[in-house]
Amino acid sequence: MEEKVLCNLEKFEKCAAEKDHDKNKVIAEVQSLLGKATIVSKKKDIEIAHLHDEVDQLFKKLEIADDEAIARYKMSAEYKSSLHMYGAESLKAAIKMTKEWLVDDHSEINSDEFDRYLRKHRAAYLAAQKAKVTDHGGVGSQPDGFLDN
Repeated sequence: MEEKVLCNLEKFEKCAAEKDHDKNKVIAEVQSLLGKATIVSKKKDIEIAHLHDEVDQLFKKLEIADDEAIARYKMSAEYKSSLHMYGAESLKAAIKMTKEWLVDDHSEINSDEFDRYLRKHRAAYLAAQKAKVTDHGGVGSQPDGFLDN
């Protein structure tokens, strides 16, 4: 019986040694994977920090770019001509609305005569502007079509 116990003990020790070897092998694989994962994680942390820096720089550029773009546009000829055009268009619309209001509320006003009055007033205004340019050497500030209907 002692032999049998010894034999079982040897089998048990052999089995335990195999399991211990397998366990050590698995531990070594896990440690290797952890080492690789740590390296990859550190690289990713560096990449993330770099990307955060780039995003911060882009936000700073964006904040400045809006102001710079607006300033450049306001210095452009396109902006100045748009101001003149919209100013003239607004004035024309206001005159037209006023004329319609006057004619609707005051039936004694003749629409055609009112148009002639506005054209005459515009011609007088343009003549005065032309005289101002010749007298002072400057240019009038109102765009073409200033009081057109």
